[in-house]
Amino acid sequence: MTEKLYDMDPHIAEFEATVLSCEKTEDETYAVILDRTAFFPEEGGQGCDEGMLANQKILHVAIDKENVLTHFLTSPLTVGDTVTGKVNYSLRFDRMQQHTGEHILSGLIHNRFGFHNVGFHLSNDYTTFDTSGTLSDEEIRTLEADANKVVFSNLKVRAFYPKKEELETLSYRSKMEIDGPVRLVEIPGIDLCACCAPHVDCTGQIGMIKIVDYKNHRGGMRLTILCGMRALAYSTANERTLSYLSRELSVPFERIEEAFCRLKEETLLKQSRINELQEKLLQCRIDSLPSPSESNRAILFVDSMDMKAVRNIVNHLTESYRDYCAIFSGSDECGYNFIIGAGCEGDCNPLSLRLREIVFAKCGGNAKMIQGSVNASKDRLFEIFEI
Repeated sequence: MTEKLYDMDPHIAEFEATVLSCEKTEDETYAVILDRTAFFPEEGGQGCDEGMLANQKILHVAIDKENVLTHFLTSPLTVGDTVTGKVNYSLRFDRMQQHTGEHILSGLIHNRFGFHNVGFHLSNDYTTFDTSGTLSDEEIRTLEADANKVVFSNLKVRAFYPKKEELETLSYRSKMEIDGPVRLVEIPGIDLCACCAPHVDCTGQIGMIKIVDYKNHRGGMRLTILCGMRALAYSTANERTLSYLSRELSVPFERIEEAFCRLKEETLLKQSRINELQEKLLQCRIDSLPSPSESNRAILFVDSMDMKAVRNIVNHLTESYRDYCAIFSGSDECGYNFIIGAGCEGDCNPLSLRLREIVFAKCGGNAKMIQGSVNASKDRLFEIFEI
């Protein structure tokens, strides 16, 4: 069995090992087994370490049900040779920060609410974990603050294999039954959990824990977190955005929300006024249409307008015209958005089919009304109505 150096010391970044076997795989890579390794395999919701082995980039590191740990390379190694492995330590330490941060949060949630961690995924961009119950906004914010207090307390993080007799006396978190030796990770007073992954030496090495998203998921909740440098980068990006908004709105940070709400309200009022004016403009265009006694349909082409105003006019027109009432908003160059309604003798379904088949319009609806968009000329669209 390969000796797992990362179990003894997660900070080992370079090591020497003997090649025990090397076999070619079906996908033309080489599966290498060493007598010892510092490369953590893909396991427990966490991706494998990256780095170099015998001057080759590691493609993947896997571990099977029999606990056989395999390194995959593009070129073969000679059995019996001594080779050097170099772990990408910056990535390793980043993942250690994320994983230990997750343990703190999961431990706090389990201790306070009795919820279990039922899912975990650690990628190079974010970490998610799923709880078996839901938390309120206030509980989430309190949880984040208390998790960071644990970070500031700089508690010792201990990874160990208890003897069978000791294990039977311990109460620890685990997602599954484990055959054989059980590796536990302990954060005193916070969490005791079965875990195979490398962790930081003390909680202070995490630096910061930030819950950046949370939502209900399968009867529980999914939390997205960032720790360490990831949390710092997230905070820096947010600060940059807030600084920009503060300058553009001419208000200090603490008044950005107030200024945004005021700007939003002003925008809605202006849009409402624009809609009123557009409807009046449309009404003037309608006055130029043939009367219902002269034609059974009404077709208008107008500049880009709010579709709510367009819908209101179409609904009004269908009360007077027996066939189609259509308004196309846009231009030949940029395309049109459209709403078409059917009068008492009209049916939009055949027209919808022609629009999709002849000019490749994107539209949907029913017999009484359809809505969509199309890139076609005004003349071509008029022809479709004449078919």
